[in-house]
Formats: sequence, C-alpha cells, structure tokens
Amino acid sequence: MVRSKSEVIIAGHLKSSGIEYAYEQPLTIDGSTKYPDFTIEDAESGRTFYWEHCGMLHVPTYRRRWEEKLDWYRLHGILPREEGEGSRATLITTRDESNGSIDSARITKVISEAFD
Repeated sequence: MVRSKSEVIIAGHLKSSGIEYAYEQPLTIDGSTKYPDFTIEDAESGRTFYWEHCGMLHVPTYRRRWEEKLDWYRLHGILPREEGEGSRATLITTRDESNGSIDSARITKVISEAFD
C-alpha cells in the first residue's frame, strides 16, 4: 500500500515493467534513517536505486525538507541519476506537475532509461 496517487501510479508502472521494489524500506546510514519511497535492487547489474517522488514542492516546508533529504543522500554517496551513479546507490527523482498531476509517460520513460 502506498500513500499518494502519484506513488500508486509509479508502483503500477514498476510492476508492469517487472521491476520488484520495496516501499518505504528504512535506509539507515551513520545512525540516521530515511524512508525512500521505493527501493529497487537490480540483481542483474548489482546496483541499488532509491526513488523519491516529490508531490508538494510548492509548499515551502516540504521543499525545505526535501532539499535537506537530497543533501543527505548526496553526502552518503547516493547521487541523482542526472549527476551520475553514486558510490553507494543511484537516486531517481520525479515530481508532480504544478497543477498536482503526474506525467505517466514521463514515469515510463524514467523506468526505461534507468532499467533497460
């Protein structure tokens, strides 16, 4: 079970692509725990991906918490895909559109680029 409509859509796309994932699996590094939306361990490549979907970046407190979490990921060797692979894992990020919708075709493209 997932928390938001966007996460339901992402989960559906992952499932239909045959990609197994864990939802909000605890990630503890140096005594600090975060809960990525999706954790994907790609057995074929040996790589780990964490996927975060940002749904309310227009809310200042949400945006600030997200920026702090993104800094934490980078500090611990988990880099966004756009920045290359981190030493520990790769971070996939997506976001809702400004009107609150999600671009389903973009989710499909992200999955294809990351896992094909």
